[in-house]
Amino acid sequence: AHHKAIGNIQTSNGMTTKADWYSVNAALGRVVASVPEKTVMDVYNSVAEITDPGVPAYLKSLVNGADAEKAYAAFLEFKDVVKRNQVKSVGPAATAAPAKYYPIDEAAKSLSDASYPF
Repeated sequence: AHHKAIGNIQTSNGMTTKADWYSVNAALGRVVASVPEKTVMDVYNSVAEITDPGVPAYLKSLVNGADAEKAYAAFLEFKDVVKRNQVKSVGPAATAAPAKYYPIDEAAKSLSDASYPF
């Protein structure tokens, strides 16, 4: 999904298509759901340790605040759907996205709708 989205970036505005944005969000949700919560939180906490705490406010200052709040609310809903569908332990490598990830795909669509073309 990421490779396709990068290949489809529109030169006029530097953005990928909304369909590609959705595909990237859905793929990321499935990736996160495919590993136990502890693994995800270990990565999150490691990044938090090296990220300046002023970054979120700075990034929000670059865009319309109401749009940022809408996108963030959709992200929190997406996070909750991913967490509800997350594996509890590491299993065998998947060869295709299981149907059980359908709720993640639906939440990715909501997130994409709320945050594009943010």
